[in-house]
Amino acid sequence: MLRISNHRRYTHNHTWHLDAAGWPLFVKVNPNRAEARQELAGHAALDAYYPIPALRWAGSLGPWAVHVFDRSLHQDEGGSFLVDEISRAETTRDCARLDLFLDDLLTYYRDTLLSTARHIPASRVVGKLYGERLRPGGRIDQYYGQGSPWPLSTGDVFPANLRADVNGRPYVVDLPAIVGRLRADFATDNRVWAAVAQGDPTDFNIGWSPRSGPVWFDYDTGGLNAVAGEFACFLMYQVLHGTWLTPRYDRNAYEDHAEALHRSMFRRPRVYAEQSAAGLTITYAFTPGPVRAHVVGRYLAEVALPVAKALGIRDLWAWLRPYLIARVLGVYDITRLDRIDATLSLALLAQLADDDVSPTIPFPCFATTSTGATR
Repeated sequence: MLRISNHRRYTHNHTWHLDAAGWPLFVKVNPNRAEARQELAGHAALDAYYPIPALRWAGSLGPWAVHVFDRSLHQDEGGSFLVDEISRAETTRDCARLDLFLDDLLTYYRDTLLSTARHIPASRVVGKLYGERLRPGGRIDQYYGQGSPWPLSTGDVFPANLRADVNGRPYVVDLPAIVGRLRADFATDNRVWAAVAQGDPTDFNIGWSPRSGPVWFDYDTGGLNAVAGEFACFLMYQVLHGTWLTPRYDRNAYEDHAEALHRSMFRRPRVYAEQSAAGLTITYAFTPGPVRAHVVGRYLAEVALPVAKALGIRDLWAWLRPYLIARVLGVYDITRLDRIDATLSLALLAQLADDDVSPTIPFPCFATTSTGATR
């Protein structure tokens, strides 16, 4: 007996639940053969290190690459995704169950990063989210290479030698110079600390159950990843993407997580901007909320800081800075955001790109390891 259900579409990919003779499977079809090969390579790289569903079959059906995995039963065991636990804690203001999730997740995460860490040329790390986006013709060029204006609250502008006062401090935002510096930071002949990791640790890619513990999904960035990039991806998702931009611009991702979408929409940033002869002035206030700040605090204290210390990193934020900037520029095309979000993005970019400003200025929760949330 065959039963097909739960069709979902993510960008160009389609997924289904398939029950075949009582065996629960997860089917993913992808029209991009290169991405499909990356997913198979990532799954194979993670298989010996992380709890992930087994791959049962990989092949093709016409123009589509087809992958069939065991369907994770973590939800049948009373488990959930990280996105659901965060929204539950936001609703109840009780982090007890979320902390059980984090107890298992962060311990496994830290130990695996430390046991697989190595210092290698950047050419050997998975480059999809960073190096490949910065190379000529990559996503950053596609977004900004034609000099498209950014739709700021005060009017359209391209940020080249742009004077901006952000929350009372003056900056000069020069996007071409920032991109040039990032390309030097992500040059393939640089040596980086890398470890085996999933590579894109968002709230939708990590699950958990009290019985089985954590489980990871989505494997096209799996393998040897820059440790700093792994940290930056998780942190920026908690403070910017998951709490505002993703629910704002990718609502379809929440089809199975309606409560999370509802709760996330309360994190609207407050942004005010004005233009004068002296330049642009932006005042903003933006917080991820106490629950996500709690997640960030635990992640920093239990994963990022101890791993950085073990690897001999003396300045965590200097190490993470280029990756944090790349996340601001390379996830959403700022030229296509609405004016408030483009203005917020410019303000964050100005602060993150200034070596004299700690990332704890735009994101105060980066400075804390305890938020006072109920545990």
